Amino acid sequence: MFDHTKNNEIFERAYRCIAGGVLSNFKKEKYSAPVFVKSAEGCHITDFDGNVYYDFSLSAGPAILGHSNQEYKEALKREIDLLYTNGDSLIQIEAAEKIQEIMPAAELVRFAVSGADAVFNAVRVARAYTGKNMYVKFKGQYNGGLDYVLGGMTENESDPIASDAIDPKDYYSDMCYTEGRAAHALDDCFLIEFNDLEGMRELFQKHGDEIACVVMEPSALNMNGCVAEPGYMQGVRELCDQYHVVMIYDETLTGFRVAPGGAAEYYGVVPDMSTFAKAVGGGFPVALYTGKKEIMNVLADTRVLGVGTYNGHPLAAAAILETIRQLYANDGEAFREIRRMTDMLKEGLLAAAKKAGVSMIVQGVPGALFPVFTEKEKIINHKDALAHADFKKHGRFMGLMKERGILHNSRLCISPAHTEEDIRYCIRQAEEALEIMAKEA
Repeated sequence: MFDHTKNNEIFERAYRCIAGGVLSNFKKEKYSAPVFVKSAEGCHITDFDGNVYYDFSLSAGPAILGHSNQEYKEALKREIDLLYTNGDSLIQIEAAEKIQEIMPAAELVRFAVSGADAVFNAVRVARAYTGKNMYVKFKGQYNGGLDYVLGGMTENESDPIASDAIDPKDYYSDMCYTEGRAAHALDDCFLIEFNDLEGMRELFQKHGDEIACVVMEPSALNMNGCVAEPGYMQGVRELCDQYHVVMIYDETLTGFRVAPGGAAEYYGVVPDMSTFAKAVGGGFPVALYTGKKEIMNVLADTRVLGVGTYNGHPLAAAAILETIRQLYANDGEAFREIRRMTDMLKEGLLAAAKKAGVSMIVQGVPGALFPVFTEKEKIINHKDALAHADFKKHGRFMGLMKERGILHNSRLCISPAHTEEDIRYCIRQAEEALEIMAKEA
C-alpha cells in the first residue's frame, strides 16, 4: 500500500555498516525493512518516502508523551545549558525525590540506563539482602536481554529449573534463544507459570529457603497481555512474606502507564522492589530500581556494588522530571486519558473482530493492548497461550496492520498524545485486516 523505495535503500545502507542492519534483533523483520523516521510529531511518524504512520509502538513503549513534545524538548534544552555531562547535580536528587513521592515502596532509589540494567541490579540487591541465591521468573515474560533473565524453558513441570534450549512448540523459547550464553547462566533460575499460585506455593514449600526473589512483569505485555487473576498478586505477596523472598515488579512497561502509582496501585498489592524504564523518561534512555529502605541499604552501606558511569545522567533526570510533570498534571489527567483511549480502542477492536467473524480477544492494561486469536474468553498465562492461542494469526494481523500504517511492537501502546481520530483510524485498519483474515480462513 505504501511506497518503500527510499526506506529500502536506507536499509541497504544500514546493512553495510550495522550488524544485521538493525540496532536490536527484535526490530528485524523477515520480509521488510524497519521504518526509518524522517520526522515525527504527536503520534504520527513520516518516513523518507513520505508515508505517514500512526504510532502505536511509541518507540517500543518509552514515548509516553508522543513525539516532538515541545515542553519536553525545552526541559532538555534548559538542562543542556546547565550541565550535559554525567556529573552529580541537584536535578538527580529532585528526580529521586519525585519517584519517592509517587511510587509505593520507593523508599530509596538508584538510577540505571536500561530496563535490563535495572533488573540485573535489583536481583543482585535481593540476593545480598536475603543471603539466598535462586530467583524465580515466569514463562512468556521478558525481563531484558541479559543471559540469566532471557528466555529459557523447562523440561517438565516437575523440574522448574530453567534450561538454555528451544522447544519447537514454544514460541517464547525460540524468540528469546541466543547462542553465546554462558553455559550455566540459567542454573539459578526457577521458571514457572504466571497466574499459577498453587504451582508457586509448591515451589516455595520445596525451595523457599533458597529463593532470594521473584521477578515478574505485573502484566505480560510482551506476550499475550495476560493480567493477574483476582487474588493472585495478593497470594504471591503472602508467599514472599512467609518465605522471606523479595517480591520485585518489573515495571519496564507498566510503570508510568497503567496508573499514577504503577502496578502497585493498579493491583492494590505493593512489592518490595520495583524496576522502571521506558515511559519513566518519556523517550530518553534511563531506568531506575527502587525498594524498601531496609533492602536498598545493602547499597548504602556498600555491601553491594551499584555502579554505572551514566546512572542518573542530568539529561536523563531532566527527562524524568518533565515526563512526570506532564503525566501527573491536573491530578493525573493524562492517566485518565490513557484509560479512556485504551477502552475506546479495545471496544473497537473487539467489535471489528465480531463483525468479521474472527475469534479474537484483546488483553492488557490501560496504555497497552495485545490482540490474541483464540476461542477462549481470556488467556491467563504462557501455557494457556501455547494450548489455545494462534501465534501465526497474531503475526498475520499485526503484519496487515503495519501495511496499513499502524506501527506497533506486537502490542498496541496508547498515550495521551493519541486523539480519538487516531484511535478511529486504527480501528478502521483493523476492520480491513480482519476482513482479509476472515476470507483467508
